[in-house]
Amino acid sequence: MISQKSKKFFFITVALIPLLLAGCSGSSSSDSSDVFSDPLEFFTDSANVSAVKDASLSSCPSATLGQMADAFMTNPSWRDFPSTTGSTVVELTGEISYDGYPADALIQFDLSGGSFEAVYLGINDVDQSRLLLSALLTKMCDATY
Repeated sequence: MISQKSKKFFFITVALIPLLLAGCSGSSSSDSSDVFSDPLEFFTDSANVSAVKDASLSSCPSATLGQMADAFMTNPSWRDFPSTTGSTVVELTGEISYDGYPADALIQFDLSGGSFEAVYLGINDVDQSRLLLSALLTKMCDATY
């Protein structure tokens, strides 16, 4: 049997959900700068992220970078931002295993025109070499098999 405490918690939660979903705003609904004006935008990748995430490396033609990240990382996350050189940086973050311990990895790709290049790897906020970046991408590819 369900306890009174559990019932009370359930009803309070059900009552609060509509309030949380409705939110509060002083701006009009026609304000296109509102970050919640298109709720699907939060769940979809930008064109720049998709260009990298849906691409394959020449060294791993059988899998996309998105598939590689999903197979190798825990909770991979993608974002993009303008670089200081005028191109776009697409950044992949997620948890990996490094020397047998969980570690936070950050991989950056420089996207310019229709091509991109993996240019940076950080593990636990420590810069890593391009050689280690290449080795990590190879291991990520191997994880898709």
